[in-house]
Amino acid sequence: MSGAIRPVTGPLSGLRASCSAFLALWLGACSSTVVQAPAGAPAEPVAASAIDWVGKRPLPLVLYLPNWPADPDQLRTTSANIYLDNLDARISQLQRSFDHRPDPDLAQALALSLTHRYRIRGVLADAEAAGAVLAAQAAAHPEHGSLQLAHAHWLALFHRFGEAREVIGKVTASDVNAALLASQRDEINLALGRYEDLGAAFQLPGENPPADIYQLAARANAAVLQGDLDLASRLYFEAQSHYRDVGPYPLAWLHTQQGIALLRFGQIEQAARFFSAARDRLPQYYLATEHLAECLTEMGRFEEARALYAEVIEQTGNAEFLAALAGLEEVAGNAALAQSLQAQAQQGYSVLLERHPDAYAQHAAEFYLDIGQTELAHELARRNLALRQDVGSRLLSAEVALRRGDLSTACEQLKQVAATGLQPPEYLDLRARADCAKVRSA
Repeated sequence: MSGAIRPVTGPLSGLRASCSAFLALWLGACSSTVVQAPAGAPAEPVAASAIDWVGKRPLPLVLYLPNWPADPDQLRTTSANIYLDNLDARISQLQRSFDHRPDPDLAQALALSLTHRYRIRGVLADAEAAGAVLAAQAAAHPEHGSLQLAHAHWLALFHRFGEAREVIGKVTASDVNAALLASQRDEINLALGRYEDLGAAFQLPGENPPADIYQLAARANAAVLQGDLDLASRLYFEAQSHYRDVGPYPLAWLHTQQGIALLRFGQIEQAARFFSAARDRLPQYYLATEHLAECLTEMGRFEEARALYAEVIEQTGNAEFLAALAGLEEVAGNAALAQSLQAQAQQGYSVLLERHPDAYAQHAAEFYLDIGQTELAHELARRNLALRQDVGSRLLSAEVALRRGDLSTACEQLKQVAATGLQPPEYLDLRARADCAKVRSA
């Protein structure tokens, strides 16, 4: 794995809880309005509760349970191809209706469906099209509360947090569903590092945990931030037991979240198992594909990883995945190919930074840090930290400072992370590498 910090809250990389709780609420868990149940689908999931909530005594680590992750025979969902064909048909129909008669309700439905497809396939054009529709209709209909909230969600997705908060500030609970409003506020606060302002959905479980896949997954993500992989894994498993729909995406997303948590803690082979499960459920899910390729690279299975990177690059055109493939080829000894791919990735990041500078500053900083352009990485990390002060952004700034030999700045950022009370694995790694005792004794 590269030395770049994995962002804790990067909406465009999928490391946050996205098919976010917000979008899931709006789309009806991302599936019920799009697909029909497959024949023979069970009414209840098969997984049992993983946590002894009443006695507050956690059961043993769940990673080796035979139904975690549940395979398609254990927990049946709609065929991925049928699901995506229906989603494509829905978007086409909404687009035709909207082109014929622009309407705020149609705009909202079209934009949310486009955003949902973007989260699955990773094609940036879908997200950009959604943004264009929302911006125009939100400006034309300032009184339409749910449309304004959808626009705020899109702005936050592209890290335009100031604009998103301004939009949300004009929306009242009487205009929209209160749960949607609270969820969107929480997501922005999480991205900005305003942890003290987060609602109950991001707290660790108490005596009455929610019976909801997304709220449980959000609390699992909170456990990762606390450095507790065991609790996070049990919460992700518990979330699976509460899935009541038939769309494949939420389960693929959930398994990917568990895989990312394991990957962040260095559990490569275990992580690969969950990314594979996500692809078994939804082969077109780009985040599962690229993370599985990353794991296979770390495991030395270069041919399999190459094939997956080629697949996800063709599907998305994402510069991040070109960079990852360049890293693979460098490790494999193919220096000329690695250099060519790196140049393509650099060109891709230049375009992305021009089009969406806030959204890609963090990812680009990680890329330039990996290829040794430390000063450019420093500039981008500073821009990102000015935008948001979450632990991921502070840890990236600390990593860049450490590479530049600026121990004082690195230790100050680590001190700010420690003040949050959070201990994600990247923090523990950086703290071990930074000799902050030298700064204190100076």
